[in-house]
Amino acid sequence: MAAVTARTACRGGGADMVAEPGSYRGLAAVYDRLTAGVDFEAWADYTEKILDRVGWRPRRVVDLACGTGSTTLPLARRGYAVTGVDLSPEMLAVARARAEAAGLTVGFSCQDMRRLELPSPADLITCFHDGMNYLLTEEDLLRTFRRVCRHLVPGGLFVCDFNALTWLAGIAPGAGVLEEPDLRLEWVGHYDPSARLWTLRLTGVLSGHTFVEEHRERAYPPEVVCGLLTGAGLEVLGCYEDFSFRPATPAGRRHFYVARRQVVGSRSASNPAKSGPAAGE
Repeated sequence: MAAVTARTACRGGGADMVAEPGSYRGLAAVYDRLTAGVDFEAWADYTEKILDRVGWRPRRVVDLACGTGSTTLPLARRGYAVTGVDLSPEMLAVARARAEAAGLTVGFSCQDMRRLELPSPADLITCFHDGMNYLLTEEDLLRTFRRVCRHLVPGGLFVCDFNALTWLAGIAPGAGVLEEPDLRLEWVGHYDPSARLWTLRLTGVLSGHTFVEEHRERAYPPEVVCGLLTGAGLEVLGCYEDFSFRPATPAGRRHFYVARRQVVGSRSASNPAKSGPAAGE
C-alpha cells in the first residue's frame, strides 16, 4: 500500500502494503482507480524475461496476494493457467468480475498465503506489488516461503518483490487527502526506523459510505530475504533491482527475488508441465 499512497500523492494528494485481516473492505472498490497509472503488463513482461533467462516454461501459475487481479489477468491473457490467491474477499470479488468481463478463465482462492493449500503443485508461484512486505515478521516470511516450496513442482520457480528498505524508509511522513466527485480519501502515514515498519491509516468516504483501514509494511534487507528463502528449501537464483537484472542495491526502489525448488538428486530441473529447456540451463 506504500506505493499506492505515493502514487496518490502524485495525483494531488500518498501506499502499497499487505493488510491485516479485514483491510481492503472499503479500499477494494477504489483500488483499481488508485493504481490506474501502473503498467501491470510490464510486470508480466518482466516475469517472462525472467522465465526466458532461467529457461523455464511454466503452464500452471499461482499469483499470491493477487488483489483485484492486476498482475493475475495479464498472465492469464498470455495463456498461462492462473489461480489468484488473496486474503481479502472484497478484492477477490473485484478480480472475479474483471476476469469475467475480460472473458478469461481464472481460478481464485481466498486464503492466507502463510497457510497456503493448493490442490496440485504449480510450475510458477508469484507474489507482486510488495505483497510480501505485508508479512510483518521473519517467522511469517519463512512460513510462507516453506508453503511456496511445498507447492512448487521440482524445479518450479518462485518470483516475488519487496519494497526496498531505503525506499520505504524514505517515504515522507504526514497526512494527505484525495477528493473526487464520489470519493474522499484521507491518510496519515509514518515510518518507524527501529521496527522498519511503515504504517498508513486511511479514512475514506465512497458514495456516502465511510470506511477506515490501517495498512502496514515491513522492510527487509536482501540478505535476510535470501537467507529465509534458502532456509525454506529454495535455491536463490537472483535478487534484482527495479525490473532489471542488475544486482539489488540499497538505492533500489523495488527488489525482485527469483528462487527455485531444487530437484532432489539432480543439478538441473526439467519441467513436467510443458516441454522446454531445463531450469538453470
